[in-house]
Amino acid sequence: VGCLQDIHWSMGAFGYFPTYTLGNLYAAQLLEAMENEIGDIDAIVSKGDWSSLLQWLRPRIHEKGSKMTPAELIESATGSPPSPEPFLRYVEGKYGMLYGL
Repeated sequence: VGCLQDIHWSMGAFGYFPTYTLGNLYAAQLLEAMENEIGDIDAIVSKGDWSSLLQWLRPRIHEKGSKMTPAELIESATGSPPSPEPFLRYVEGKYGMLYGL
């Protein structure tokens, strides 16, 4: 942590984090959809076995690339339009467990 703790700050773009927000929302939605289909991601990753994750990602994300807008891609991959609900469930679960909430 320091005076330039984010790369954007050196360019004078203070508080410019909308892409981080969208990335966090999209990641949580993709994670939830992936876990619903292939199981406990933490357990899979802890074994060092990335193959099932890649098998899930390739046809849904990697093969589609920039052929769709981000919102279309998320809906196509997860079956639902982008939503804050998966992110809220993720952080409530994570911090609920950590802090007994």
